[in-house]
Amino acid sequence: MDDDNIDNEENHQVQETEQEQIAAAATTTAAAKQRRLLKLISVLEKKDKFSLRTRDKTDELVENFLENLEDDIHEMLCDNDIMGEDGEEYGGLDSDRDTEAEVETAIRFFPEVLSRREDQFDGNIYPIQLLALARDDEDGDLQCNVKAVSFIPIVARLAIEFGLFEEDKRGGLLCEYDYNEDKGDNVLYHLMIMGHEYIDTKYLQVLIQLRKLGLLKKEDIQRYDLLHNLCNGKSYSAEKRYHYFAENRFKFLVEWDPSALTQTYHDGQLPMHHAIFSIQGFRLVFAAGIHYYPKKKGISLLFRKDDHDKTSFQYACRDFGYQTVVKVIEETVVDHHHFNDDLDDDADGPYNIVNALITAAVDEDIHLDCVYFLLRRQPDILQKLLSSASIITMAATAAADMVVFNSNNNDISPKKRKRKEQAEGL
Repeated sequence: MDDDNIDNEENHQVQETEQEQIAAAATTTAAAKQRRLLKLISVLEKKDKFSLRTRDKTDELVENFLENLEDDIHEMLCDNDIMGEDGEEYGGLDSDRDTEAEVETAIRFFPEVLSRREDQFDGNIYPIQLLALARDDEDGDLQCNVKAVSFIPIVARLAIEFGLFEEDKRGGLLCEYDYNEDKGDNVLYHLMIMGHEYIDTKYLQVLIQLRKLGLLKKEDIQRYDLLHNLCNGKSYSAEKRYHYFAENRFKFLVEWDPSALTQTYHDGQLPMHHAIFSIQGFRLVFAAGIHYYPKKKGISLLFRKDDHDKTSFQYACRDFGYQTVVKVIEETVVDHHHFNDDLDDDADGPYNIVNALITAAVDEDIHLDCVYFLLRRQPDILQKLLSSASIITMAATAAADMVVFNSNNNDISPKKRKRKEQAEGL
């Protein structure tokens, strides 16, 4: 035991000695750098006192220095190559190492770097468009760049301050990617890409900062299909979809604009249709629907048909099984009802069973599965409904609400438009 203790003490002393040597070497190196810097400043200050040849050489070196420094800053902003799994050779901006003040200082000396394009992804792309992306050189796959994404707000703000883009581009945030102009992808789109929980938190902070700066607006959510893209569970790899649902960003968008839950995509699909890649996402989107539209529209979002006459309920049953989906729906309805006892909800759930049933029956865009679901939860509702003297009034109200729902949606699909024209005799 004594020998072991002696060995441990010797090893500890060796480690301390090595650390002291490393610290001493670092101090010596730093001092040498400082001396060279002071000497350079002194030379530049007294340049006019040198001979003509030396002055000309100094001018040449200064010009080369500034050009090289500007190029390096531009390269730093655009460098998104991840070498290896841990990114140990990554050379771009890194929020764990670089500060916003340091980045702002560099940009203020060379603001033009923000409007210089970089040849990547078969197109010319601005630096701000690369800050949300990282590329693995080994396989070429794109991934979320958690190291650089937090610098997007300050880059956009400085680009606006220096007038480097047209006003409607918001400092480059809304510039479309040249390689994918047909889709109209911009930086906001890439802030919706899925990833694990840490990515969700990191990208949410960027959205919050952009909103505070007035660079992310409420109308952007529907104009650029942000909620749809988020709920779709897309990653940068066509073969890869994350099972983690971006709950933080989802709540941020929906709390700001709940009506985005009812916005249809180009194929007539709601965010509810897209969220079925994850059972957790399905649960969260449904819960949001009945929270913000608690009387009848919320429950009907489950059964609203897309252009293929399919509902999110059908897609979810296909992927997760009927029993699992029904269990999730029932649990969500019960949980919502318990957390909202102050609301004037029906005893069996956070919706008015009569209004919801009539809406489901008269709206051709709602699948009859909705009627079956409601009747199964409250079988005696038909008897109550038939004995009600106000059934005609309620049906008329439901039909009027259906018209309002469709008219408020700016993205009426071709299939729905055709049905509407046929009904109007056009």
